Amino acid sequence: MGVADLKYVPGRAPEGFVAAPISAAQAGAPLRVCVLVRAREEGAGAAGDAGRLVLLRDQIESRVYLGCLADAAGQVREWVEVWVQSVAGLAETPAAYREALTNAKVDERWRAQVRAFERMDRGGRPLLVRTGWEGVESGEQGASRPLPILLDAEHGGAVHPRDRESGDQWRLCEDDGVLEKAGLPRYSTSLHRYLYLPELGAEGPFVPVTPGAPTSGTTRPIETLTEGAEGLVPLNVEGGYVLVRACATTGLEAFIDVLGGAAWPGVPHGRTTLDLELTQRSTGSPAPGTGGDDLGVFLGRHGKWGRLVEAFHLKLRVLADVVAAVRGAVEATRRPLLNLDPESFRVRLGEWAPGLPFLWTARVTLVRPGSAVALPVGAGDAEYYLPAESGAMSIYRPAVHSGATRGRASVRIREVLSERGEDVVLEGTLTTAERLELGRSDLVWVRLNVGGEPLDLYATLESKEAMAAGEWRMRTLPRRCTPAEAAALKEAAGVPLPEAPFEVIPLLSTPFDLYSLGVLAVRTLVSGPGTALAVALDEVLSLARQAAADAGADVPLEARIRTLFERDPRWILALGPQRLTSEPIEPGEALDLIPPELWWETLAMIVRMFPGMGPDSTCADYGDARPEGLHVVFDRAAADLDRLLRRSRSLIVIDWKFNREIHSVVRKYLTGLDGAVKGARAGR
Repeated sequence: MGVADLKYVPGRAPEGFVAAPISAAQAGAPLRVCVLVRAREEGAGAAGDAGRLVLLRDQIESRVYLGCLADAAGQVREWVEVWVQSVAGLAETPAAYREALTNAKVDERWRAQVRAFERMDRGGRPLLVRTGWEGVESGEQGASRPLPILLDAEHGGAVHPRDRESGDQWRLCEDDGVLEKAGLPRYSTSLHRYLYLPELGAEGPFVPVTPGAPTSGTTRPIETLTEGAEGLVPLNVEGGYVLVRACATTGLEAFIDVLGGAAWPGVPHGRTTLDLELTQRSTGSPAPGTGGDDLGVFLGRHGKWGRLVEAFHLKLRVLADVVAAVRGAVEATRRPLLNLDPESFRVRLGEWAPGLPFLWTARVTLVRPGSAVALPVGAGDAEYYLPAESGAMSIYRPAVHSGATRGRASVRIREVLSERGEDVVLEGTLTTAERLELGRSDLVWVRLNVGGEPLDLYATLESKEAMAAGEWRMRTLPRRCTPAEAAALKEAAGVPLPEAPFEVIPLLSTPFDLYSLGVLAVRTLVSGPGTALAVALDEVLSLARQAAADAGADVPLEARIRTLFERDPRWILALGPQRLTSEPIEPGEALDLIPPELWWETLAMIVRMFPGMGPDSTCADYGDARPEGLHVVFDRAAADLDRLLRRSRSLIVIDWKFNREIHSVVRKYLTGLDGAVKGARAGR
């Protein structure tokens, strides 16, 4: 099945797919929430390798599928995202990350994200579609836990599995008492999940639905759920919460490229692409009945010069939306995100209308929740957050450690101290062959096996006080211990405890997210088709360092950037406004269209986003959060973008042909910029 076979027909699901309701109770409803499911199993040669559901995103605590709102006639009224809570993805996260989470905490994080989405919807068209399965009560509508969901793709319906013997429906067991009676881990304090039959309680069978969940004589295999039924497609076998949100089908990077002159690629599904009616609108192909409309580009009639100016303004709007979305999410959840990149955002476009500026209807939304987990360190004023992808490298995230961040060590306990009653502090020595490079605020998580039970501790390390190479003097943060744990630690004093797993935990907060937004700003404004993002980012960081080196008491950052550009024309070649579009424009021409002072302010806005670059940075380091709120670190960038938007908006209504001619004369006879640029090119 090729791309053409999946073309979108307005009002209908793509060919080969059916819109299956996510609840059996919706079978006769006039309006149904559905997911898109392939009607038949396909071989891996087409899209079979992507599964029968259209997976939009696989997140740490959820999976997001393409769905729709369909009426009684099966007509698609609107595309939606169906978020299905799942803890299975946590199995791939670092040990310290998993240790900070339980089912109860995962549920609370989910509810906080729902509230954040509700908060972000205020003042605009709501994107959240309330079903009652979100886990959050709203007005008169209560919250309930959905039943496990399987899909009958052939008939386009939802199936909630039942026990063949009793006829009872399987449900997620959240009753700790029932689980304990059955000899299984508690729901609230573990990451294991089991389905059970409520009528039978602890006397009935249990089905483990998470990887590695302990089994016993009361458990049955997961295949129990599909006994007597073939071809069912699992959607929510864990019985997790479900969230439905209006779908923004355009990726952020794709939209940025569209603003620069590229075509929209569609929604990928395996080796094929789902075309949801946006390709014609974004590539410049006239829609039926528009009479060759310019498809929303105000300044298209002015050629590439007009398009450059409009691309500048619209890209600033994109960044303003991105910063506002991140700030709102942090303020609502009260924790950083620590996983930002272009895939964290999607773009929702308005309704098509001939003659209206289509690209101006774009609204950027945050679609991926943050992965940050607050560690229960229990001491000090600093809050430590751990990202799920602590070992993953990404250009959008700073490398907070250049050396090893995890390994195994031998620990010798020197002394066990008591603080504040039941709190215990250990002083000891940690020895490891790993090469560690620690920041002044970094912690180390270490797991000791004492008394036959694992004990998780958080400690600071100091090499100056150690007595030998490869050793670190260790002092743990206060930890509440039971009398038995405290006694076991005292008995272990002086005994080498080998093979203790450890992991370095840096002090990270919202400045980490601000760095990610800075890289995204580079991707949006100065990483053109001929310049790789890594190259553009390197140039911007070089600009930031040089501007910091030239810092003076009364010289603003914008003035120092202007001086650098005037002193060395190579800067305009590397970071000039000609990077805004894919169309070839000379750097001098681009500065005729984008006033130089406005461009210096734009670069200054980007430079300030990167922490620790000098006196101009908003934050000194990645833990430099503000006491008045984690979200406050984004305020300067938001204010800069607001000012740039107001100034760039005024450029849209002027006569650009006249403006370009006048500036060209001024540039030619007063600045000699053309000659300087040519000389710089010749010297490269």
